[in-house]
Amino acid sequence: MTVSHFVWPRNMAQDYLYHLEAMNAKDAKRLWRKAIREAWDNRCAYCGATPIDTKSLTLDHVKPKCKGGEDITKNCIPACRHCNAAKGSEDWITWFRHQDFYTISAEIRIKQWLHTGRIGQYYYELDLWTS
Repeated sequence: MTVSHFVWPRNMAQDYLYHLEAMNAKDAKRLWRKAIREAWDNRCAYCGATPIDTKSLTLDHVKPKCKGGEDITKNCIPACRHCNAAKGSEDWITWFRHQDFYTISAEIRIKQWLHTGRIGQYYYELDLWTS
């Protein structure tokens, strides 16, 4: 199934009614993961690194699944393999604040995502990917 016309997320709830699309679970998961990566400009939410390929940019469950975290947009952020493995099941803020690449602006971006599932334009206007 080709879903090149897929737009995510929809702006308003009624947009789902008028843009109803059918797909299998595999395609839905792939598009969901892709949309999260694209919302973060295909960069690691923690260190800002651009991955070599899409397979090296993983999705990190900010609240780990082993601690009750869910597979929902607001709990998943893109992370390079290094950051995802290093964080493991630790509390993300505790882990993140001890990293050399930590910035308060990146912490704010992640908190905003956890609250809304989106990143505001304001944060993109600042140079947040550098220390």
